[in-house]
Amino acid sequence: MKFVFFTLKVILYPLMLLINIIIYSRNWLYDNGFFKSVRTNIFTINVGNLNLGGTGKTPHVEYLVRLLLDKQPVSILSRGYKRKTKGFILADENATAESIGDEPMQYFSKFNGKVNVVVCEDRVAGVNKIESLTNSNQVVILDDAFQHRKIAPHLNLLLCDYNRPFYEDFLVPIGRLRDVRTSAKRADAVIVTKCPNEISSQNYKQIKSGISKYILSETPIFFSRILYKPIRGYSEKSVFNPINSTSIITGIAKPEIFVDYILSQNIEVKKVHNFADHYAFSRKDIDKIIVENTYSDIITQMITTEKDMVKLKPLLSEKELNLFFYVPIEIEIEDKKVFDDFILGKLK
Repeated sequence: MKFVFFTLKVILYPLMLLINIIIYSRNWLYDNGFFKSVRTNIFTINVGNLNLGGTGKTPHVEYLVRLLLDKQPVSILSRGYKRKTKGFILADENATAESIGDEPMQYFSKFNGKVNVVVCEDRVAGVNKIESLTNSNQVVILDDAFQHRKIAPHLNLLLCDYNRPFYEDFLVPIGRLRDVRTSAKRADAVIVTKCPNEISSQNYKQIKSGISKYILSETPIFFSRILYKPIRGYSEKSVFNPINSTSIITGIAKPEIFVDYILSQNIEVKKVHNFADHYAFSRKDIDKIIVENTYSDIITQMITTEKDMVKLKPLLSEKELNLFFYVPIEIEIEDKKVFDDFILGKLK
C-alpha cells in the first residue's frame, strides 16, 4: 500500500509543480500591480484558509457576527458554494440551501434577519452592491475569499487546522492546499482551529514556529476550539434519547471529528452515513437512509450537523422531522479579550 501511495505521489508530482507555478505567477502579478486588487469603501473582514476546506470557517464567521452585531450593521458575503443560482442574491424568506448554498442558509436561519446574508461570485461587485442597498456604515464579513485576490480585505484572517497545519501540507493533487504556503504573509492574523482542550507548551511552540516561517513578524497567532452545544430538535415532540439507537449523517469535510464527538457522548450509534462535503441531499437519499435504519418497524434517531440540517429539513415530513436532531457548534478563542480587542481595534 505504501508503495502504491509513493508511486502515485511520483506520478502526480509534475502536476503539483505546474499548479505551483500558476499560483505563484498569479500572486506575483497581483503583488506587483499588474493585476489590480480593490479595497472597497465598506470595511471588510475575510475569513479564509489555504486548503480545500474543513478548517471551521462557518463558526468563526458566526463568532465575528456576534462580536460586531451590537456595534454596527453587519453583512455576510459568500459565493454560495454549490448553489443552483448565479449572480447577486440577498437572502430573504424564500431562500433555500439550493438557492444560496448551505452555509449562507445556516447564517440566514441562525441570525433571523439581524444580518444581511448575500451571495455573489464576484466579491468586489457583491460588496459594492451591499453598499448601494444598505447604509455605508457596514462591516462585510467575507466567507472564504483568501484566494479571491480581486478584493483586498481591510482585515484578513487565515484559519489553520490544528490537525493538519498548512506548513506541513502540500498543494493538490498531492496534498490539500489550494494555495501556496507563502500566501500566508497576506494574513493580518492566523487562527489555529479545532484545537484540543489541552495543548502542551511544546506543541504551542512548534505550531507557532511552523506558522511564523510564512507570516510577517508582527502577525498575531490565536488558538480556537470547537464548543458543541446541546443536541436540538425542531419541535416540542423532538426529544433526543441517548440510549435509543441513533444513526449519524454528515455531509462535511473531515466528518471524523464530529463522529468522534457523538461517540464520546455515550450515544448508542447504529450506523454512520458520511457524504461528500456540501453534499446536496435528495428525497431519494432520505428514503434510502430511513430504510437502512429501520429495525422491526422502528426507525432510529438521526443526528447530523447544523450545516447539514438546513439541507435536510426541507426534505422531511413533519413525522420524519421529529426523528432528526442536530448539534449546533460555536468556537472558543483562547485570549478572547486580546482577540476581540484586536478585531475591534482594526475597525476603529
